[in-house]
Amino acid sequence: MLFFTRLLNQTDKVRQTLYIISTIYNMKQTFTSLTAALFMLIAFNARAQDTNSDDDKPAKLRSYISVFAGQSRALGDFKSTDYSDIKSGFAKNGFVFGIDGAVYIYKHFAIGYTLSKQDQGNLTYDDDQKISQGYTDDFKADGSTVTADKRYRSYNFLLGPQYTFVYHRFAFDLRAAAGAIKSTATPSIAVDITGVKAQTTTFTQQSSKGTAFAYGGSAAIKFNMGVGWGLMLKGNYINSKGPNIETTGRTSNLGRIVTKQPITEGQLVLGLTREF
Repeated sequence: MLFFTRLLNQTDKVRQTLYIISTIYNMKQTFTSLTAALFMLIAFNARAQDTNSDDDKPAKLRSYISVFAGQSRALGDFKSTDYSDIKSGFAKNGFVFGIDGAVYIYKHFAIGYTLSKQDQGNLTYDDDQKISQGYTDDFKADGSTVTADKRYRSYNFLLGPQYTFVYHRFAFDLRAAAGAIKSTATPSIAVDITGVKAQTTTFTQQSSKGTAFAYGGSAAIKFNMGVGWGLMLKGNYINSKGPNIETTGRTSNLGRIVTKQPITEGQLVLGLTREF
């Protein structure tokens, strides 16, 4: 009986191993297929340009500028509400608007740029309570009161190379970019600990107006409406280690101490473009 039990256990382990191998293989195949498709599309696009007659060649891509607006979603640590993780930002989904464009320098290659302003919300009552309970536990205090003020507000300045695929009235843009995030505000969090002699004064995690390096990428679909005007649907990904954060009023180093706030955003926007 013991022999068959061990045999069944070994069989389950073999099945799990085969399942993991199969999953990894499928992921590898998918990644390989997408990569191959991208290179084939670039090659086909270049070949089509070389073989077209002068009369059949598409019009030269024109530089453009656009205004856009949409949603900016907090991602990863930035949206996390885990008190024990000092990278958690308690950020929310918010609104973004700005200017985007590209200057074509050679055939389908361009230098793209984005200037945007986004709001990622403020701490909620539940966030205040979660942080308060965390400090109470860490200080082994009778209790604590957390008062949060201000919101996540920032500007993104991004610049990078772009490649454009064209199909009839549609254009598909792929861009990698780097630049900076300029924070104009982050939440200010005041904490009052009760029943701990080592921390009798209120300490405050101050709002930050720092600047940090940022990088990301984007993909866009543009529709040419004619006479130089068009519509754009675009997705942006932005990541940064974020601005430095300062805390004042501490006489004890117990509990959560944030010194830098990582920022990760995913944005989906709709814009109006103008060629020039």
